[in-house]
Amino acid sequence: MSEASRAGPETETPVNPYSLLEAVNNSSDTAHTAWLIFIAIMAYLTVAVAGVTHKDLLLETPVSLPILQVSIQLAQFFQFAPVLLVLFHLGVVSQLVLLARKTLEFDHAVQALELTSRRTHPLRLELHNFFFVQAIAGPHRSAVMSMFLHGMSWLTLVILPVVLLLYIQIKFLPYHDVAITWTHRIALLVDIAMLVLIGVFLMRAETSFFAAFFRTTVHHPLSFLITFGVMAVVAFFSFAVATVPGEALDRMTRDLLGDGERARSARSAAQFDLPFLKARADGSLWGIFYRNLIVTDTDLVRGQEATPGETTISLRGRDLRFAVLDRSDLAGADMTGANLEGASLVGADLSRVRLQCADIDKMRVTEDRELAECAGAREADLTKAKLAGASLAGVDLRRAKLHRANLEGAALNDALLTEADFSEAQMARANLSGGAQLQRANFLVAALQGADLSGAKLQFADFSSASLQGAFLQHAGLEGAVLRDADLEGADLQMARLQGADLSGAKLRAADLRGASVWMTEPPALENVALADMRGLVIKPLEPDDAKALDMAIGRIGSPHIQRRLRDQIKPMMDGATSRSWAATPAMQNWQSLVAATSVVPRETYGGQLTEHLTGLMCKARWSNGAVATGIVKRAQTPQFQGNMVAIYDRLRAKDCPAGSGVPGGLMQALSSAVDIAREN
Repeated sequence: MSEASRAGPETETPVNPYSLLEAVNNSSDTAHTAWLIFIAIMAYLTVAVAGVTHKDLLLETPVSLPILQVSIQLAQFFQFAPVLLVLFHLGVVSQLVLLARKTLEFDHAVQALELTSRRTHPLRLELHNFFFVQAIAGPHRSAVMSMFLHGMSWLTLVILPVVLLLYIQIKFLPYHDVAITWTHRIALLVDIAMLVLIGVFLMRAETSFFAAFFRTTVHHPLSFLITFGVMAVVAFFSFAVATVPGEALDRMTRDLLGDGERARSARSAAQFDLPFLKARADGSLWGIFYRNLIVTDTDLVRGQEATPGETTISLRGRDLRFAVLDRSDLAGADMTGANLEGASLVGADLSRVRLQCADIDKMRVTEDRELAECAGAREADLTKAKLAGASLAGVDLRRAKLHRANLEGAALNDALLTEADFSEAQMARANLSGGAQLQRANFLVAALQGADLSGAKLQFADFSSASLQGAFLQHAGLEGAVLRDADLEGADLQMARLQGADLSGAKLRAADLRGASVWMTEPPALENVALADMRGLVIKPLEPDDAKALDMAIGRIGSPHIQRRLRDQIKPMMDGATSRSWAATPAMQNWQSLVAATSVVPRETYGGQLTEHLTGLMCKARWSNGAVATGIVKRAQTPQFQGNMVAIYDRLRAKDCPAGSGVPGGLMQALSSAVDIAREN
């Protein structure tokens, strides 16, 4: 210890070192015990926190305390553990400051009995073995041993506590709770402030803070700089790096230190990504710390099997943005109101999952998705995910990837699905009604047999080569939609708006297009419209009211970028000169020919032919799952149906029609009631 560090305390009367020795040893024994308890608490918390996995964070598994075998709720543990650690740290440091005062007095008194600057007085050998006391007033030792004793104090009292506080914050970070994360930051700041305000007296006998701080910085510059550097790095990491994606602090940090638009991208928000601190390919920092949950190839509902309609696990209202849950089993989970923006659920089992609005009626009335607590999965990757029977009413899946996903029987009514990718998806019997926003959605080669798209906003959606047999598309907004080579056999397109759509190559056998609107629309081939009903087909440009309604529908899309794209695409239909010029094209003449050709079938025989065609279609072996039959049953119950509803019901009940068992029970019961009424009349 240098002469500067051995400067005597501010005292007027010399103290007898023999009288101080017992007091120092007694206090040292107590402080040593407190220090051991503090080290044990830090070790205990480290073990408890290290045992928390991402699966535990996802399922909110209670933290099991080692040895005690006591379970504490996850959020409460991470909220209060740092606070308790700071309180224990404050108690230990305060006790050591009191001990340091006595020890420094003792050291100064013994110095008066020594003839040289070397600490050789035998009285020093009677000091307690606590390293803290030995470092201040123990006998002369080698530089290595002296550095070790001082290092123990510095490491256990300064570095380890603040590092442990930061570790707790980073460990909990993927849970995405901003309030608790701020608790961690405040606890860290309080701990650092306590070390600055009180810790300077650990090696100083001054009663003035500024005097103690000045002597520490002047006489121990290297130690001061290292300590300051560690504290600064830890504080910076806590406030600028260990942030919850999207929180105000995260946005500010990335705007200041990031890379413009890239810093605000979904990929950047999913990982630690600062100019001087690069994450690994998986988004982790050093392969240890993550900003978001990573739970892949895991059965999360094991032992939680529930009967249909019951919940396996509850993830209601959870912030799961950018989580990676690939190939995990979440069947039957309740994720109502959860936020899965940018999450990856490739191949995940989400059968019967509820990812919807908590109050869909409130959303319809107020159009306030936040108030209705609607779930969101914008830009999520659900490629090959299993979503059969899922309840996704009102969900936000804009720009989501659902390539080859299984959505059979899924409820997507009132959902936001703009620019979503449903290419090659299995969507038989899916419900996309209620004004679901599907502008620019991709349904390339998708299977939509019997799907309900009534009233859906499908402007510029791509249904190329899609299978839409028996689909229900009444009042659907299909302006600019691409239905090239799509199979719409038996589909109901009454009152559908098809201006600017492409129906070239589309198969419309036995389809119902009564009251549908076409203009600047590519017509199907004549051989593909047998038994199609085109009576009342409207062939005229967009009316001003229709154009205004279309523009308002586009305006309700949340993304300004998508709005600009759609408005650019509808310009040709809105341009009067371009629109009028279409009247002289062969396409216009083809539509007139199609209307004339489909009107040739006598009305008195049309109903029987239509019924025969539809019953044959729905009872084909390839549609034994009842998907096409479901759509035809819906069509048969409409007042304008031209076929024989009773014959369709009887055919479905026949043993040689396997599709009958695949029609939903409620729908079949409604058809039965309608048939009973028809027979009575």
